[in-house]
Amino acid sequence: MTRISLPLLCECLLFFIPLNIYGIGNNLATGVQWALFRYQQSYLGNSLILMPGDLSFVFSGMLKGSSAYSTLIWVLGAVLLVAALIVLAFAAARRGARLVKPAGLLTVACGVLFLAAMLVQYGLTLHSDHGFSLPLGIPLVLVTGLWLVYGEFDDGKNGAGDNGEDTKNHDVDCS
Repeated sequence: MTRISLPLLCECLLFFIPLNIYGIGNNLATGVQWALFRYQQSYLGNSLILMPGDLSFVFSGMLKGSSAYSTLIWVLGAVLLVAALIVLAFAAARRGARLVKPAGLLTVACGVLFLAAMLVQYGLTLHSDHGFSLPLGIPLVLVTGLWLVYGEFDDGKNGAGDNGEDTKNHDVDCS
């Protein structure tokens, strides 16, 4: 495995980690939320709700107010996470570490948006009349993004830049 493949693998794993455990109202429903879908148990039964279903709830008017805003913020975060994955896949295909930092910035931004969605829905304490939320995987998203931003992923085999030229400084003696 090359050094550039490890960030891609870690980014892929973020899609399989539960990011949020939540409860709605006074135990009307509880659920686990991943980046692209959520599983919810309620008195109406069990549901697997994909992101298009969440968007249809917002656009049909079933979700209003803070719930609608929270859903839209979460969807924007999920779109950024998918974009970061695409950027990392492109970087791995080109075997270049130049795009890892921008993918890391996208990952950090999506982690912030996921947390913002929870704050919009449940307030500063992540507990209100709307219910509660436990951000399980969101710290991992943020840590992964920061690792991508500040990590060193260049193989350093030849010291070559993007245009193939040697990027090391050489002292020239002109005497």
